[in-house]
Amino acid sequence: MSWRARLGIIYPADGAIDDEFWGFAPKGVTVHVTRFWAPDDQRVEVFEEQADSPDIPEAARILTSIPLDAIAYACTSGSFIRGGGGDEAIIERMEQASGVPCTTTSTALVRAAHALGVVRLAVAAPYPAPVTERLGRFLEDNGFQVVSMKMLGLTHGIFLQPVGAAYRLAREANTPDADAVVISCTNFRTVELLDAMEQDLGKPVIGAVQATMWDSLRLAGINPRCEGLGALYRLNC
Repeated sequence: MSWRARLGIIYPADGAIDDEFWGFAPKGVTVHVTRFWAPDDQRVEVFEEQADSPDIPEAARILTSIPLDAIAYACTSGSFIRGGGGDEAIIERMEQASGVPCTTTSTALVRAAHALGVVRLAVAAPYPAPVTERLGRFLEDNGFQVVSMKMLGLTHGIFLQPVGAAYRLAREANTPDADAVVISCTNFRTVELLDAMEQDLGKPVIGAVQATMWDSLRLAGINPRCEGLGALYRLNC
């Protein structure tokens, strides 16, 4: 039951791990997911078109058919692809359409890294190189140093990766000089893995769905602090 907050999630059509969002929702918070058309195609030009799509603010408007406390555009690549400031333009359109506080996954990753006080980032991403390089540029535009990038090079079917794929990729991406590891993509499972990754790597790990939900909860006025969901969720907000 939503006696604390209702969160709206705008998910690309190929998004297949809705249960991850619920995995980061504390008691009394409900998650309401809608979709917009987006092909299962991990190319730069596809994400550029997606970032400018009128379907995103329209989805935000439709979500407010029920009272919501925050809305997130839950696509990492679609919100970092235009570089620094591109995510903020999407948020502005969403908030104008909905009248509700909004965020994007890329915005949430930046806010999460700032909250954890980390600067040097190792990046683990399932995308092909051209898209992963755009992620690196976005993080650098926001004042971070990208010290390592590892990618799976997938052009489709990210959600088909087995549980544990993100763990292995994060270990490959990690370097001694990285303050934290960032795992991109809201179609890449992490909820069961975050604590184990942080224990084995000895540093914070920021996941895309984790950051999206953490930032949405903050916007809704909910302190997300709890155990078992990584260092980010152990912060007092």
